[in-house]
Amino acid sequence: MLDVHAPHGPAHGWRDFLVHIAAIAIGLLLALGLEKLAEYVHERRQLTEARRELATEIVENRHAWSGNMEESSRVQRELAANLKVIQALRSRGAPEGGKLDYSMHFYAARDGSWQAVRQGGSLDLMPHEELETYSWFNAILASVMESMHALETTLQIGGAIASSAAPERLSAHDLDELASKTMEAQGRLEHLRMFLGFEHDGLETLGAKAGAAR
Repeated sequence: MLDVHAPHGPAHGWRDFLVHIAAIAIGLLLALGLEKLAEYVHERRQLTEARRELATEIVENRHAWSGNMEESSRVQRELAANLKVIQALRSRGAPEGGKLDYSMHFYAARDGSWQAVRQGGSLDLMPHEELETYSWFNAILASVMESMHALETTLQIGGAIASSAAPERLSAHDLDELASKTMEAQGRLEHLRMFLGFEHDGLETLGAKAGAAR
């Protein structure tokens, strides 16, 4: 709150009165200017800190993305191998390549800093283009997690069928169900890999922006 006092002593004539008014006006302008400057400095610091936290989260998500791409390639190979095993079991031949594998070990995308910055109001300080990029990227992360959970559910069902009996004792119906879930998992995996590709584009864009800001 601004507390402005007139100069001490009685005013004598219009000239002194105008001088007093001018002094009050100048004091008000200086006080308002200092207040605005302090507010601006605080906002710049707040935005700088928000960008720093978001940049750290981008680095963490880059590591997670790298691991998820490797894991998606492994799951892709295992699903293809599973179909070969199922085909061999259908013909009552010896399974090709050993066991049925429906495991997955993906890393969750990080968005804690984004959520904190959004709730803290720092996003209002960002330029519109920068805000749109971060919003788009975090929407992609949400799609990555949704695709990951959908794939996980399908793999868990396939794993449950595969573990219900020894491979050579699975019934024809079980093998048909297993083949169906395996192909469904392949489709869901491709869906996930598509969003991982979008995530990579976002990581590159935001990484470049963070480098330019530094």
